[in-house]
Amino acid sequence: MAVRRAAFVPDTIWVDGPDGWMVPLRRDDDPETWSALAESSDPVAIQVDDGERPDKGILPTSSNTAAWLVDRMLTLLNVREGMDVLEIGTGTGYNAALLAERTRTGRVTTIEIDPTIAGHARQALRRNNYPVTVIIGDGILGYPERAPYDRIIATAAAATIPYAWVEQTRPAGRILLPLAATFHHGALLAVTVHGDGTAHGRFHGEAPFIRLRNHRPTRFHRQTADGARVTTTQLYPRQPFTDFDAGFAIGTRLPDCITGQRGDDDTATLLLSHPASRSWASLTPGTTAHEVRQYGPRRLWDDLETAYRWWTDAGRPDHTRIGITVTPEGQTFWLDTPEHPLPAIQGPAV
Repeated sequence: MAVRRAAFVPDTIWVDGPDGWMVPLRRDDDPETWSALAESSDPVAIQVDDGERPDKGILPTSSNTAAWLVDRMLTLLNVREGMDVLEIGTGTGYNAALLAERTRTGRVTTIEIDPTIAGHARQALRRNNYPVTVIIGDGILGYPERAPYDRIIATAAAATIPYAWVEQTRPAGRILLPLAATFHHGALLAVTVHGDGTAHGRFHGEAPFIRLRNHRPTRFHRQTADGARVTTTQLYPRQPFTDFDAGFAIGTRLPDCITGQRGDDDTATLLLSHPASRSWASLTPGTTAHEVRQYGPRRLWDDLETAYRWWTDAGRPDHTRIGITVTPEGQTFWLDTPEHPLPAIQGPAV
């Protein structure tokens, strides 16, 4: 049977309001607008700022994903009848219902960190007769009590692949998630788990997702400290700051670095920071040369230029040429094949 999204959307959703805030839209107050949004194919925010305030908020922290992206993820996941599936990030419960429709005789388990959201999804799934087990917990840990799984899907973005997910997936099983490091907003990653405890996979398109709570980046663009080193450069590498494929590829070489910019055209000041080392860099464009300021133990702009030149020398590879290998020790990016790893670039500390 067809799964109606509106049957899972809560009575209060969040929409853009005045002054940059998001505000609640309640079904009882405006049933026509609520129905139009709930039945649409657009993303629908169901929580902002982790539910801290009932009247307004800034950032969506739970949502119903856009229909095209739901379809894309389910196609890549390739759930078949009888499979056992774990979903990370329950949200409204709608996606779990779609999984239950596909696996039928298999088991669907979904885990949600927010008790209020989990409670709503549990009720919606029961009301619509979907036999899904809803667990309140930290999805980063998976759910070993019902492992192993044939498929694991995350509906929130992770900065790295938790190895617990690999451990809880059967050999030849598949894990699908939006992987979003700090340099970009993410791409869909499908990995296959092997009997030796490793997983390998590739990326399949841009995928902007809300991040897992424990995988949110720390924002840091400080530029006012005394003692910054000032140099000039002829290079103005704006593509990593504005182009998805450039940012994705270069971000694999600069883990845990965060980008930003002031301005929107070719005169924008470019910002780069590394919160863990409290290092930052900025480039202010000029007419014949560009001013670079660097502060902290890392020369971040030098590292960025090294990564940018690698990307151009490699033929400006897009995200589909990049893959990943996951082991108990961590994850490694590679270009085209695992025999061409992409180690992190980090110049000497100063």
